[in-house]
Amino acid sequence: MMKLGSAAAVASGFVGVAALLYYERWKRLELEARVDAMMAEEGKDAQKRNKKSGSGARYPPGVKALIMVSGESSQVGKSSVCLGLLGSILEKGLATPDEVAYIKPATQCEKPTLISKFCRSKNVESVPIGPVVFFSGFTRSFVEGSQGTSEQWLDKVYEAVYKLAQGKKYVIVDGVGYPSVGSICGLSNAHIANKLNAPVLLVGKKGVGDAVDTTNRNIAFFETLGVTVLGSVFNRLSDTGYYALEKCKHTVTMFFTKFKPEHTVYGFIPEAKELVGANEAPTKPSSDQRAPGKEKVGLKASDDVRMDASDEAKASIFIKLFSEHVDLKALLVHAENSFQGRAQISSPPPAGKPSSAAVPDSRAEIERQAKAGGAKGG
Repeated sequence: MMKLGSAAAVASGFVGVAALLYYERWKRLELEARVDAMMAEEGKDAQKRNKKSGSGARYPPGVKALIMVSGESSQVGKSSVCLGLLGSILEKGLATPDEVAYIKPATQCEKPTLISKFCRSKNVESVPIGPVVFFSGFTRSFVEGSQGTSEQWLDKVYEAVYKLAQGKKYVIVDGVGYPSVGSICGLSNAHIANKLNAPVLLVGKKGVGDAVDTTNRNIAFFETLGVTVLGSVFNRLSDTGYYALEKCKHTVTMFFTKFKPEHTVYGFIPEAKELVGANEAPTKPSSDQRAPGKEKVGLKASDDVRMDASDEAKASIFIKLFSEHVDLKALLVHAENSFQGRAQISSPPPAGKPSSAAVPDSRAEIERQAKAGGAKGG
């Protein structure tokens, strides 16, 4: 009886072991199935990301690159960097004035700026006020369905850039505010860069920790929409003290070299005291606008406002600083390689789709209502 009991116990043990092995194999197969499913889903996500990585925008032959300049915030120096880019390209003989162009496709400010006056004075074709203007009340009106769709506005931006790019080598696209400005309408810097297939140059702030942290955040925002970020220039650095240019340059460059080598740091631009508030000084109206009985209206960047002697001096100072402190050659090579690898050249723009959206409400009426309600911005 003991032998029979022992045999039964052994048999029971074998059955238990077999059941355990079977259970472990089943769990392993289940885990493998889950991993396979996750990989398949990741593949789908990758396909979606690839679809978002560019709109297939087409451009006229001869265009070497579009470059969007975006930055951490307003007043970080985006338009100044656009000025430095254009001025340096012209001064180095890399293009003639009729081979470069400037556009600010979305804006919050319509007054003349140093870059808009520079373009007028140097006969550089420009669109300083593009299709999208975030006037007071615009965003609320958009969300309520009274301003068309994101796609319609993005098509307008692309059509404006395509028209401007005719016969050009380089087109500089000026961003608005910080990278996500306009995202409530699907018209952020990243949405526009994606539509245009334009690689992005970021303008970073002075300092070290905050400069790197905000740059990393901005890179991530653009990359969520498949936009290529070429690298950064850091602007308005002091020449003395703990945050002096050379000290910040050393640490910031070390970070990107060690931890984010794909992100190129093209330069560190010192602050020029002569340029502080360069875009804040009011532009004087013409004598015709001061005539009795004339409605007192401010000049806009789209008006034919050119540089005076003071503006000429400020532009020359910054272009010189940009040329001395930024690796323009590397920036243009990277921009050309990125743009040529994504955009389609020698093809006409796609025919626009007929719009079924309602005609946008009057800007004047929207602004009147917004201001009456206490609005201070878009």
